[in-house]
Amino acid sequence: MEYVVATAEVLLSLLVPLAVLWLEPRSRVVRFLSPVVVCYGVGMIFGNQPLIQFSNPVALTTCNITVALAIPLLLFSVNIAAWLRLAKNTVISFFFCMLAVMISSSVVHYFYRAGLEESHKMAGMLVGVYTGGTPNMAAIGTGLQVKSETFILLNAADIMASFVYLFFILVLAVRIPHRFLPKTPKLNGGENNAGEISNGWKVPALKVMATSLGLTVVIVACGVLFSRLFSEGSRDAVAILVITTLAVVASLFKKVRGLKGTHDMGQFLLLVFCVAMGFTTDFSKLFSASPGILIFTALVLWGAVLIHFLLCMAARIDRDTVIITSTAGIFGPHMVGPVSVAIKNRDVLFSGLASGLVGYAVGNYLGMGLAWMLS
Repeated sequence: MEYVVATAEVLLSLLVPLAVLWLEPRSRVVRFLSPVVVCYGVGMIFGNQPLIQFSNPVALTTCNITVALAIPLLLFSVNIAAWLRLAKNTVISFFFCMLAVMISSSVVHYFYRAGLEESHKMAGMLVGVYTGGTPNMAAIGTGLQVKSETFILLNAADIMASFVYLFFILVLAVRIPHRFLPKTPKLNGGENNAGEISNGWKVPALKVMATSLGLTVVIVACGVLFSRLFSEGSRDAVAILVITTLAVVASLFKKVRGLKGTHDMGQFLLLVFCVAMGFTTDFSKLFSASPGILIFTALVLWGAVLIHFLLCMAARIDRDTVIITSTAGIFGPHMVGPVSVAIKNRDVLFSGLASGLVGYAVGNYLGMGLAWMLS
């Protein structure tokens, strides 16, 4: 029975994106919400229905595989020279993102320090997760010897608060008027711009698909094998770094950049990721978080977002760079791909991935340092 459920889970992860991509040009609702949101929503509905209990390990394995394969496919068409023109804005925006989380966590701790016993530790963990990712939260929690129940509740509160923010990023942030955040320039002289992405998903030629997938598998295998040289806790970050680096090197060759349909293949894999990630969302855990911890987490997150966006407005950072660096900080590198698809601008993909990897690297230092400073 477990084998049948696992098979059905994998098939649904593949079929739902195909259905959503077919519906996208035919449905205003799908176009408004974006295929990313729809795939997440469908996955969450399937994951919380009472008839069949899906397997989280299967879903998480699907997530890991699809993200690893999608990164090279999306990066093959990236023009590095064009990205370098955005590097300054990216660095400034991500610095603002980290600064904003530090300020927000400190302020919220100040008001909650009497009511929540481990508020300084929670502030440190949230700095880690909102500059890097969940691995940073876990590492900081272990280092600070946070109570297990605090970690579980904070993680559940983070999931709930982050889901609301994800909706904001995918649906509302892209509608911020350009008088507040300037329009992002088209970097490639019309090549690989947002207009191409909006034309709908196209199946590439079989030969091109085989070539692209073959090169992708080789890159992913190199990343995974190299990561085995490191400790288990750092392998995922190392693998992502190696895969990203090799994909960027490959994109320097015109023949690789000229492969047609690599972005569409990467987009499909990211939608598979979204469905599988939706399977892992447990509504009962989401709503079991302590109200105090939930409010604490929401205030830190939305305070950080507000400060980040205000700083970027003052510095006149372009809108898509603000969105993608915010995504890299709040969610980590794994959500950069889906958001770049949702905002219809893959030019900022590499910037987002690079920012997310920087977040993984500095998240533990910032989180532990802040917790010690506030204690």
